[in-house]
Amino acid sequence: MNRIRIWVLVITGLMLSWGQIGWCEDQDEEEKVYAVQNKLFHRYHEIDFLAGYAADDDFFHLYPLGIGYTYHLNEHLSWEVARVQYMFTQDKDLKETLESEFEVQPDEFSEPKYMIHTHAMFKPLYGKSAVLNRRIVNHEVYLLAGGGVVHYEWNQSSGETRSESVFSISVGAGMRYFLSEHSCINIEIRDLVNFRESDTKNNVMLDVGFGLRFNLGERRVEEDQGMKRLKRILDED
Repeated sequence: MNRIRIWVLVITGLMLSWGQIGWCEDQDEEEKVYAVQNKLFHRYHEIDFLAGYAADDDFFHLYPLGIGYTYHLNEHLSWEVARVQYMFTQDKDLKETLESEFEVQPDEFSEPKYMIHTHAMFKPLYGKSAVLNRRIVNHEVYLLAGGGVVHYEWNQSSGETRSESVFSISVGAGMRYFLSEHSCINIEIRDLVNFRESDTKNNVMLDVGFGLRFNLGERRVEEDQGMKRLKRILDED
């Protein structure tokens, strides 16, 4: 008799445990739980106005200015469809010294003029920060990788110029700060590897961008599964 009671208790416990596991699996499948919350400022389209600086070029200070368009596929993946930047340059002391003291010809100095890139973006981190405990700023961290074209020009001593457009690989990371539902500030660092005909050129760039974010239509919102089940029950009654 005692054995029968023990087996009854064991079987009952297993059945309850199995039911609990099944209920948890249903909950996991139907309801999503977010560590912070669903992102408040998700928009599908973003236009960025960009300014940057690169200090590691041998002969020029590089100041890229440009514009970019990004399509945010969802809250974790984005596609920067195009980033177009024109290079403003300033001669470094080394270049001026080589030209004036060692009579190095201008065609020895390749000057980047503009670049066009496209990137895939992965946004693994999202959070909030309290500014002086008075205002909450939402932000996200993203990683990017892509490719494009960089255009170089050489000023020859005869006054003519020659040019070269080369393939470029771009990887980097950035932080996006949401100012409002429709604007943000992006700060990022990128490493460019440019495959020139004579050699491979590497530049590290710091970019700051102001983004305008918008939707062309209403955002698709996931329906709350609990409310959906309740509505179905009420409709059946």
